[in-house]
Amino acid sequence: MPDLVLMIKQIAAGVFEAKKPVEACFGTVQSLSPFKIRIDQKKILGKEYFIVRYGVTVQSFEVGDTLILLRVQGGQQYLIYDRKGAL
Repeated sequence: MPDLVLMIKQIAAGVFEAKKPVEACFGTVQSLSPFKIRIDQKKILGKEYFIVRYGVTVQSFEVGDTLILLRVQGGQQYLIYDRKGAL
């Protein structure tokens, strides 16, 4: 029975996540070769997780840049929107 309760909780969490088509977050460029971005303390992702606009390359960034990321529904890919800046 506890397995059934756990499965229902996981399904409910999945439905809740599916209702969020996009989530904005920040990431910091950790390295350029190989390209890695730190999303939080434990999550560092490689280039296969990122989508960029046409014309954007690894050379567009520097180590330490804070990027504005849009997490695509499902959380498997992030669109690199731009670098975080100040007015």
